[in-house]
Amino acid sequence: MRQTGAARVCSTIAPAGAFRPDPKLFASKRPPRPGDWLAVHAEAGQSFEDYVRAGPARPTAARDVIVLQPIGPFEAGDTELLETLRAYLTAFYQLETRIAEPLPLPAMGMRARDWDGETIVQYRADLIENALKPRLPPDAVAYLGITMSDLFADWSWEFVFGLASLDRRVGVFSLARYRPGLDGEPETPAARRQMLRRALVVMAHETGHMFSLPHCAAYECLMNGAGSLDELDRGTPWLCPDCLRKLYFSTGFDFAKRYGELRSFHAAHGMPEAIDWIDHRLAQLNH
Repeated sequence: MRQTGAARVCSTIAPAGAFRPDPKLFASKRPPRPGDWLAVHAEAGQSFEDYVRAGPARPTAARDVIVLQPIGPFEAGDTELLETLRAYLTAFYQLETRIAEPLPLPAMGMRARDWDGETIVQYRADLIENALKPRLPPDAVAYLGITMSDLFADWSWEFVFGLASLDRRVGVFSLARYRPGLDGEPETPAARRQMLRRALVVMAHETGHMFSLPHCAAYECLMNGAGSLDELDRGTPWLCPDCLRKLYFSTGFDFAKRYGELRSFHAAHGMPEAIDWIDHRLAQLNH
């Protein structure tokens, strides 16, 4: 994809060491376990230079909003969740994020599957992505569908957490696989925090794809592929130095502002491990 329109110019200079691979904060990618994403999918990653040469999706003066698009039914109490997700995208990508008016699920591309003795309806993620493309708002640099329904990407696949295009600026992700109480476990504050963490990781991951970030194979990184809840939970919510450099090239965010807003978000939602990581990261950048 080649950028149309003038890309926004970086307004800040990255701190010294911003992209240094500090092993205390950014671990090298561990060998995959049987069934993990890299055990099934051969991915070599991408250099920063190749990312720049590819002409990644970037905000412009006229196209600088992330639009979160609800698809299908949501319960009355989900309004607060959508607002929480919106606030996180704003902090993580340092771009205005808004929630669009809901859309119905597609009438095509459905299948019924057995899930722990219960029949569920799944929807083809690629068909939803295709349906979103002509609806892409003119001011949107990224247009991400969100649904409470389960998704799959191919008839041979059991499910996907989400799917997004590297060059069309559209994607979709599902909350179906990690809602509290889904597997008969009690809905506790800890379970709700775990659900939120999973939602934040998958949402930020799919949004990263819409900024043309491919899967990362060099570090433990937000942009790692994940094929199961276990692998998702073993992952990290943070971009590695290489992927962070790519995002900085594309959006030119202010480091101090970004990490400060992310810290405030995690403090408001009771996530001390994230706060500790951010504090160590800020100390590194201020050293």
